[in-house]
Amino acid sequence: MPNRRTRNRQLARVAQRRYAERRRQRQRRARVTAAVVAVAVVAGLVGFLAVTGGAGSDVAATSTPSATPSASPGAKTGTVQPPKVSKDVACGGSVPKTASDSKPQFAAPPMTIDTKETYTATIDTSCGPIVVRLLADGAPQTVNSFVFLAGKGFYDGTQIHRIDTSIDVIQGGDPTGTGSGGPGYTTPDELGENDTYGPGVVAMANSGPNSDGSQFFIVFGPNGHNLDSSPSYTIFGQVVKGLDVARTIGALPIQDPSKAIEGQHPKQAVYLDEVTVSTKT
Repeated sequence: MPNRRTRNRQLARVAQRRYAERRRQRQRRARVTAAVVAVAVVAGLVGFLAVTGGAGSDVAATSTPSATPSASPGAKTGTVQPPKVSKDVACGGSVPKTASDSKPQFAAPPMTIDTKETYTATIDTSCGPIVVRLLADGAPQTVNSFVFLAGKGFYDGTQIHRIDTSIDVIQGGDPTGTGSGGPGYTTPDELGENDTYGPGVVAMANSGPNSDGSQFFIVFGPNGHNLDSSPSYTIFGQVVKGLDVARTIGALPIQDPSKAIEGQHPKQAVYLDEVTVSTKT
């Protein structure tokens, strides 16, 4: 009997050691699996951000990294590529020489405008000029950014990439022509208490609060008032001449009315040939 009990205790110890070894092996396999999954998740997240341009970003995936905190105000930080040049231009217009130029990205510019001066922007389009009085007193940071970008030739050769008759707007200012491009920085909202979006209003497009970049829209008809219930777009200008040009552009056929923004490109290209700003004290 003693020998049998001894033998049983030995077998129990062996079984316990085997059980412990198998448990350690399972734990090692679990750690390896967890590490592999973590790597895969990180890789997938990096891929997602590369496609979308990063959370909250309005920069297309083709752009180089935007400004770092150490970049000096207004410094160039990279470039983005323009859309494919279309020779089928609306209103008998021609392709501007700058249409195929890559566009710079910048750090946010310093404040340089004088709000006591009157700033007027002339937007020469394929269908004619649109003259806009900029509202420097009501939206100084937005006007400052617009003046800065116009002075850098940022808008020259870009396209009107959206026509939306449900709200009567034409939209441009995207260097990539995709609806997701920008200048490399954002400016804060500058909203008024009684903002309304009637014909002739020029306002910033955005992807959420305080995400204004370079994209802007011009309201060409009464449906712009459909935006009044959610006045979340900074108004920084008013058309003083050329509203008929904006209406002409707004009446052009779009690529696919059944689709959302990606289908709202005009069938014929509408270029911003040049955007210039003049001042009057």
